[in-house]
Amino acid sequence: MKKNATFSRLYLQISAIFLLVLMLFAAITLLISVNASRDYSIEVNQKLNRELAASTVNVVISFFEDGEINEQAIQDIIHSMMVINPSVEVYILDAYGSILTFVAPDSVVQLDRVDLDPIIQFIDNPDQGIILGDDPRNPGEFKIFSAARIFEEEKLAGYIYIVLASQEYVSAAHMVMGSYILGISIRSIIAVMIVTAVVGLLAIWLITKRLNVVIRGIRQFQSGDHTARIPARYESEFGGIGYVFNRMADEIQKNIKDLEDLDSLRKELISNISHDLRTPVASIQGYAETLIMKKDQISEDEREKYLDIIVKSCERLKNQVADLFELSKLQANQVVLQPEPFSIAELVQDVVNKYSILSQKKGININVLFSKDIPLVQADLSLIDRALQNLLDNAIKFCREGDIINIEINTKKPGEVELKISDSGAGISQDDLPYIFERYYKNLDHEESTGLGLAIVKKIIDLHESSIEVFSQPGKGTTFAFSLPMAVTA
Repeated sequence: MKKNATFSRLYLQISAIFLLVLMLFAAITLLISVNASRDYSIEVNQKLNRELAASTVNVVISFFEDGEINEQAIQDIIHSMMVINPSVEVYILDAYGSILTFVAPDSVVQLDRVDLDPIIQFIDNPDQGIILGDDPRNPGEFKIFSAARIFEEEKLAGYIYIVLASQEYVSAAHMVMGSYILGISIRSIIAVMIVTAVVGLLAIWLITKRLNVVIRGIRQFQSGDHTARIPARYESEFGGIGYVFNRMADEIQKNIKDLEDLDSLRKELISNISHDLRTPVASIQGYAETLIMKKDQISEDEREKYLDIIVKSCERLKNQVADLFELSKLQANQVVLQPEPFSIAELVQDVVNKYSILSQKKGININVLFSKDIPLVQADLSLIDRALQNLLDNAIKFCREGDIINIEINTKKPGEVELKISDSGAGISQDDLPYIFERYYKNLDHEESTGLGLAIVKKIIDLHESSIEVFSQPGKGTTFAFSLPMAVTA
């Protein structure tokens, strides 16, 4: 109901604005139409009567003598003209525009002279449009006219100035013309408005209908339905809005999922830390309290044994915290790869040398197998060094005296260098194999492990856009294998 109300309100608002603009447009069109029709009628009237004054000159000139006029005779002639055409007003002007005589309805004339500029313009420019002159009966008003020069013995004696419509005739004519034109204009504009309104309202309905789909999708997403999307099947602006919104929603949903995963990881990490750190801390605390409480009852051998346990627990605690910190940085993507070309054979040899004393102490033999033409690899040296140490440390923990660890480097894969770390140790059961790269996976026979070494290895290899494989059989040993890209040489 709410979405329908929103759609109706939006439709009504846009429709009201559209109709208001349409009515304003209709009013302006009507005004322009009436004015244009009036101007057309006036221009036609002036054009048709242009020669009226000129044809009258031949009659009037005979009553001019030495610049003087026979006013009575001219009055009689003009009255005769007005009987035939009562809509005109006739004025005889001197050469300076002063009114010498006239014939007008009710004989009401308020001007003594007429401006000659429009008269001269009318006579000298026959092709010009509407030209308005003074209305002697109504000062400040202007009307169409016909005019001609009056010459006496080739000397300008004056002008004949004929206003083409008297005041009463103009008022009546304007009323009739205005009513007729207004009626036609109103009927035409109403027809146009109806058609335009129907088409416009239909177009607005279609537009707002599509817009409502966009609004509905956004509100669903806002209400918590992060799977809500806008159908972007229209090749239009709204389709573009839907496409952009959907991409934004996908990104937001991904970020929410990442935050949820990060929160879940945080909770799990806190739980695991509190559980795994409790053991070494409790061990340290227990033996330290024993040394304090029974310092006079404990032999020197027992004291050394307890101190050795405390030291080992501290070392385990230190390793646990270090591994947790490193894995947290890797999983939070706070570690940026710094790939560089280096010799993987030399790095493997350095790592083996670090573990030579520990391997000899446990009676484990480590062999490194590679050819002399092994190419350089392109990877992050420090991270690969850490991964190799974790794998070798893991292999040594699961080997017994007399076991062998082989590290093989080869180029069997095109463009890649493959590393294999194999041991003849205890192996991993098929049930445990799928979980060894998970955090806190620990074999029951090796409780001293932090359970994070292989998880760190997996994350490091993933960051290099590679994968690590594991093959194992209980009692026969385990093999870890991964590949690194060869360095590109110029």
